[in-house]
Amino acid sequence: MDNQFLIVGQGIAGSLLAYDMYKAGHKFKIVSCPEGSLTSDVATRRYNPAIFDKLAKNWNVDELLPVMTNLYQDIENELGQQFLHPVDFTQPLNENEIRVWNERIFDGDFSDYMESADTGWIKRGMDNFNLFNRVGKSGYLDLAKLLSELKQFFKENGNLIEANFKYQDIGFINGHITWRGVSAKTIVFCEGHHATKNPYFKSIPFIPTKGELIEIECKKLPDDYIIDENLFVMPMGNSCFKVGATYDYSKQNGKTVIDTKADLVNRLDKLISLPYKIISHWSGIRPAVSDRRPVLGVHPNNQHIAVFNGLGTKGVILAPYFAREMMYSLVNRNYILDKKIDIRRFSANCVGVV
Repeated sequence: MDNQFLIVGQGIAGSLLAYDMYKAGHKFKIVSCPEGSLTSDVATRRYNPAIFDKLAKNWNVDELLPVMTNLYQDIENELGQQFLHPVDFTQPLNENEIRVWNERIFDGDFSDYMESADTGWIKRGMDNFNLFNRVGKSGYLDLAKLLSELKQFFKENGNLIEANFKYQDIGFINGHITWRGVSAKTIVFCEGHHATKNPYFKSIPFIPTKGELIEIECKKLPDDYIIDENLFVMPMGNSCFKVGATYDYSKQNGKTVIDTKADLVNRLDKLISLPYKIISHWSGIRPAVSDRRPVLGVHPNNQHIAVFNGLGTKGVILAPYFAREMMYSLVNRNYILDKKIDIRRFSANCVGVV
């Protein structure tokens, strides 16, 4: 019997879509490309319900957060390991921000996430600042571990194909997709920034964004909150912290840049007042779309081709909800996707090759 779906890409989008299909009992194969760089580590580790610089909630967070929590906990139960780590966020506040913050925490829309501005809970490390906010229901995902464990899980279940994917290997025969002897009803491209080379979706306005991180060791910096002020400082255990990130829309390679590292260090030195040493420095490409929304759905001119991409910097919280939406839309072609994320918002341009 044919597979219903062939999923190309084993980043966070493809992996969570595959997991949803596994739980729903659909037949699928997922292609994991050894040569493809998994840059989700730079793009999508943290989750936070608030936008600090606007003192506002993130888009659709009330709907996204419960789905995210439930899915990652389900995966943890299935695999017997922890991936999701709840940690509060904090940020120094200026006088105007303190006033706005204290107004927002009594607003029913925000009160579930925001706590009173305070100094007492900041133990040490940010001595140059006087007052800090605190955001709950936030934290980080051990994404590298999650993707690795899911890859092994799919491999053991016979769902994983490890191969370098080439578009010219795709065939269309009697309403089926064929690829290297695999037959499926629909092929779903979850390629991250590699989608810029996809001939079927060449007119979607992808804008891959390079990001760089450093990892530091800081013995005295507390590890019970994530700092977010012009950059983030995220605890990773054993006195190690990831610090980032940069945004470069002009460079689309994975090479680190000395000047960018110096910029991260300069910003970090303005934020924390403790000695540290740099352990590593690396970069990746974030998959994003020009309107900063995910893009998903079947190709407007070929119902056997679909895309799930554009998760950008918030993939940890976006991917679970929209993986479910993607599966619903593939299984039931009458399912209506939100216009803000539906590929048809680009249908005038997204003709590609069919």
